[in-house]
Amino acid sequence: MMWLLRKELKSIIRSRWLIFGFMMSPLFAWTFQGFFLNFVFAQSIEPEHVYITIEDEGAWGQLLYDRIVSQYQYETTVPDEQRFLKFSNLTTVSVEDGLALWDNRTAPVWVYIPANFSSIIEQYNVTTLIIYVNTGSFKASAAAERIALFSQWQIRVTDLYINRITPPTAEASYGHQLAIFLVMITSVLAPSPYVSKSFAGEREQHTLEALLVVPISRLRILAAKLVAGIVLTAFYSAFTVVGIVAYNALVAFEGAGSVNSQSQIAYYSVNVYSIPLIVFCQFLVLLCAIGIGIVISTMAKDQATSESVNNLLLLVPTMIIGILGFTGSITQFGGPFGLFVYLIPFSHAIMFLNGVLSPNPNWGTLTFNVVYMVVFTIVTLVIGAKLFEREAIIA
Repeated sequence: MMWLLRKELKSIIRSRWLIFGFMMSPLFAWTFQGFFLNFVFAQSIEPEHVYITIEDEGAWGQLLYDRIVSQYQYETTVPDEQRFLKFSNLTTVSVEDGLALWDNRTAPVWVYIPANFSSIIEQYNVTTLIIYVNTGSFKASAAAERIALFSQWQIRVTDLYINRITPPTAEASYGHQLAIFLVMITSVLAPSPYVSKSFAGEREQHTLEALLVVPISRLRILAAKLVAGIVLTAFYSAFTVVGIVAYNALVAFEGAGSVNSQSQIAYYSVNVYSIPLIVFCQFLVLLCAIGIGIVISTMAKDQATSESVNNLLLLVPTMIIGILGFTGSITQFGGPFGLFVYLIPFSHAIMFLNGVLSPNPNWGTLTFNVVYMVVFTIVTLVIGAKLFEREAIIA
């Protein structure tokens, strides 16, 4: 079996295009996103439309409201580089209108000075300002940070806490969501070239028949090919780690000097403590993709057909759940579509990552997600082994 494993690894090494594409794809994806944040941070200093509501009838609430309005009016008379709040417009709305705008997702930032703002200051010398912010908008997030800093400067005699309220679909930071999205998009299709070449490719080149007459069990042949694929995925995961580190470095470099830079860097970067969990989840995704690829490759007539069918079969559901995982929870859907999404093994990878990177993970649910992906992989490998045995009989 060892000579067969060496044969598979040598075949991989000789396929330089496979090595380059397979290894470099996660590194390229992460570094591209890091350079893309240069545009993101540049966009974050652009003006944003802000809505404001004052429900407090006391002196402190009115003072903060007047100073925000005065600063906005002052900044309309000075050059852009001298502005701090950077409002494109400031609109005063009622509580009802503010809630309606927020519910309709038409208010990127809504500043709400609650009714008890002044009374709490006078009683406890602390109070809270509420800022509704659409964290999916980079401009809105930056505007909310500037409003928070400005408000804390103005209310200097007390501790002013900022209660940020975000949309319910904003389950995680940008870095967290990006990790989920890239794990899905780059990992699901990554094993396809190797699996297709190792099975359908050998059949197309008429080398599979010679391999099948070797006095080795078909299960060992399949195991050797699988181990070679796992070795390849280990290198892939290593380049993913390098890509995440490079991405974090670019975020730190490009975010330095921005308003509340530490907060923005923390929001856009990937927590280094989560990297082992990301790699573990990626490994499960790669195994699932290898299992599916083996089934397709043992049935396909040639390598091109195998890759085309594999990419078509995996790309559509992967894009659907990848986008759902990037924009919100994939468990929010019911009916036939919700069942379809839930049966896809990669959906459980997203749920696993969302769970382990959340403040309060549900370990029972996480265990189920892992078990589902492992069982799915085993089932596909068993089906692939049966098809490979059939291949041996036909050959």
